[in-house]
Amino acid sequence: EVLLFEKATFLVISHAERHQHRDVHRFEKISNIIKQFKLSCSKLAAHFDAMEVRNSNFAAFIDVFTPNTYIMVISSDSQIPSEAILINVRNARKHFERLEKDSHQARSLAFNR
Repeated sequence: EVLLFEKATFLVISHAERHQHRDVHRFEKISNIIKQFKLSCSKLAAHFDAMEVRNSNFAAFIDVFTPNTYIMVISSDSQIPSEAILINVRNARKHFERLEKDSHQARSLAFNR
């Protein structure tokens, strides 16, 4: 499962999942948990960039994705090495940063016409 969050508000922008979950409020709950964690970090003057949560049932990773987004990857296979997931996130990040940059340039050109 992959979720993209807007960086400032942690609202879910997009998601992809292999199995649909029964909880229709799932993304709202995840967003609120992360917002509360980020708020707790800021109260302690700690800076939040990335984190990993892992147990025997799953592994979850949250990381800065682009200048305007965070990404969360959840794997139900907790045996997958962290580095394997993080390498895939890094490779995808390069592509999405390029897409974001191209999108900003296209909007700028359209606005200047």
